[in-house]
Amino acid sequence: MNFELHFCEYNRKNPDFDRIYRPDGSDDYLFLLLKTPMRISIGDQNIITKENACLLYTPGAKQDYRALGKFVNSYVHFAGPENSGELFEVPANEVFYPSTYEKIDEYIREIQWEHVSAQPFSDERIYYLLCELMICAHRGTVPIGNGGTSDGNLYEQFCHLRLTMIREYDQPWTMEKLCEMVNLEKSQVYAYYRKFFRTTPHADLIQARLENARNMLTNEAVPISEVAERCGFSSIPHFCRYFKKECGCTPGEYARR
Repeated sequence: MNFELHFCEYNRKNPDFDRIYRPDGSDDYLFLLLKTPMRISIGDQNIITKENACLLYTPGAKQDYRALGKFVNSYVHFAGPENSGELFEVPANEVFYPSTYEKIDEYIREIQWEHVSAQPFSDERIYYLLCELMICAHRGTVPIGNGGTSDGNLYEQFCHLRLTMIREYDQPWTMEKLCEMVNLEKSQVYAYYRKFFRTTPHADLIQARLENARNMLTNEAVPISEVAERCGFSSIPHFCRYFKKECGCTPGEYARR
């Protein structure tokens, strides 16, 4: 994967009510952070955006947006793989409202500085900043909808829950305990966990236990029965069953390797 910066501007102020119109788009990607309300034409839709809306135009996609008054934006033109948006799961050719817009703006400011200052290894840093920009956009993405509501606060709670569970993998975790931590019903915990992390609490917990078990098994001073107990497995058969399913061998075979 490779990115090449073509042009960028941080906090650019155009004339009031200015319009950008490229019916055939551009031959590169355009990432926009719109700091003032705009009217954007996408397909047969005219969308009125709020402040801090973002848009990633793909090469060749029609670009048509006009300020409703003041025109202020930060943007980056760059070349990249055909599926750059898909690689980082950033919505392409549609408006979205990332909760991380301030960080996004800061990345664009740094990219412009690197581009203008031409410091040693600027190209390399610009590449990593573009990657960070796309990752930041994905992590803060909230699909456009009624009022642009976000699960941001809930996401932070679930991140804390997940980190606590993985750190304390040896504890007897239950769904009841997880529900209590975020004050939600079982079905809600399961649904949000899958939405945020694309897995289940049980799968995450087993994975954390097995990762630590593999590390412990390299220590010949720790018997397999103790590894199972210290990693939170209820019994040796239970531990062996999960271990072989995940690693393709028994704990004893793994230790002997």
